[in-house]
Amino acid sequence: MRSYRIVLAAFAVGLGLSAAVDAQVLFFSRSTSFEHSCIRENDGEDSHVCKIVSELAADAGGTLDCTKDGGDINADNLSNYSLVIFVTQGDLTKSPSKANHPAVTEEGLAELLEWVKNGGAFLGFHCASDTQRGPNGGPATPYIEMVGGSFKGHGAQFEGTVKVVDKDHPTMANIPDGWKIKDEWYVFANVNKENMHVLALMDPGEERKKQPMYDIDPYPIAWCSKYGDGRVFYNAMGHREDVWSTEIFQKSVTDAALWAMGQSEEDAEPNYAEVMGKK
Repeated sequence: MRSYRIVLAAFAVGLGLSAAVDAQVLFFSRSTSFEHSCIRENDGEDSHVCKIVSELAADAGGTLDCTKDGGDINADNLSNYSLVIFVTQGDLTKSPSKANHPAVTEEGLAELLEWVKNGGAFLGFHCASDTQRGPNGGPATPYIEMVGGSFKGHGAQFEGTVKVVDKDHPTMANIPDGWKIKDEWYVFANVNKENMHVLALMDPGEERKKQPMYDIDPYPIAWCSKYGDGRVFYNAMGHREDVWSTEIFQKSVTDAALWAMGQSEEDAEPNYAEVMGKK
């Protein structure tokens, strides 16, 4: 596990906050069947995403621990943290992983969900929805119920348009409506419509004519929810290194972290039916 001093107060002025948030953050990026290049450690060096998150550090803040060790997901260890970030893939309870990182135990996974229910803060990006999915076509697993949806598939990468539907939400403070960016765009199954607060949609635009799987209406790509007493945020973006390198995306990560840790209004009332009815 690698530790960094990070500032979660970066960009806080834009949220009306004036003080740093002294918090301990766990960044977990274990993968099983497929490891994304942006979270791959090369020749002992930290992954691109771990470096990016550490670069959000400035003059004050909490402790950021980057790990791929599933043994770190347990009640005792989680009690040390204010925020957990997942950029993970596959069944985390299975071994070996792509680089033989220790698996998460079934007990540890249950303790993570309980930690969030008891007031923890959870962020998931991109392949976090391709984690603990269960059988194809099966019901949502407890983890997927928390995250809000499961990866169903994706096509070739293209420039999609991010349509912000809740412009007043703190997590959307730095994402411009109509933001065009190239990424790998997931489509979803097991969407938790009853609990989801939709923040942004992805509009495939002209890609509808090129890839049949995207010949659909704009659909949720970023959302948040309450899970028990905890706060959950998910953004399906983040496959590409250059997405993580953009200032807009980096600011949005910090905004989401601050919101999840309770530094701004909850604003997580379910709105899926309302948003999708207005598309």
